[in-house]
Amino acid sequence: MNASTKALIQQIVAHVTCAVCGHHFATSDIQVVGQREHIWAMRIHCRECRTQALLLAVVNDRGTQPIYTDLAPDEWKRFKDAAPIAADDVIAIHEYLQVYEGDFTDILEDPLPDE
Repeated sequence: MNASTKALIQQIVAHVTCAVCGHHFATSDIQVVGQREHIWAMRIHCRECRTQALLLAVVNDRGTQPIYTDLAPDEWKRFKDAAPIAADDVIAIHEYLQVYEGDFTDILEDPLPDE
């Protein structure tokens, strides 16, 4: 782990607590899983409540701004290079749902196809 990565993790440890129980993290609770431009993705594990989460940290001239996400680390790896959702995507799902006659929970329970 290089010095800038260590410094980033130490800053996260100093300022971020578990979103579920409020416990403070130790450096060993944080693992960098990826980086894309100014965004770092880190897997965090709370020793107190055993919650695992993905934390995104935006690093720029103004400092580090951590952002919690509900993505799991494997989901981050799957979607990090995906194209952004476009207006046409939103319109397509809206049109699909307008005519959908089933139980909405059926849609939510089906896993996404692997791409």
